[in-house]
Amino acid sequence: MIIGLPGSGKSTISDLVEGAPSDHRHREDCFYRTRSFEVPGGYIENHWMHSIVIMLSQNQASGVLLLIDGASGETLYSSGFARAFNEPCLGVLTKCDQLDEGERERGLSRLADAGVDAALCLSATTGEGVDELLDWVRSVAPNE
Repeated sequence: MIIGLPGSGKSTISDLVEGAPSDHRHREDCFYRTRSFEVPGGYIENHWMHSIVIMLSQNQASGVLLLIDGASGETLYSSGFARAFNEPCLGVLTKCDQLDEGERERGLSRLADAGVDAALCLSATTGEGVDELLDWVRSVAPNE
């Protein structure tokens, strides 16, 4: 399960997990693929939909990727949000190739505040963090 605000890199990460591109068009509903599904940013923007996100994870996810867009740094996750999930939760700070060390630390701190089990910096442009992300996915969903 991949969660993040619009533009945070959900489709790009889903493409990495799947090993194939998608059409990346805007959706108002979840986009299900073979090994992943993307939760629209609107589900995070609207706090009243957080219970739906939690229900989706409980019924359909082996693990949760919680994204923060490194370029904007914007997050709407409440403190401890990730602890509502029963599944392992990895925080991902995207677009890290555009960040200096201080911005990386602030982004990773926001993910820690959201309650993720672990966090990493990722850049689809440079490949930073991609192997670690895919290893994590294989560890939480080895047979999928």
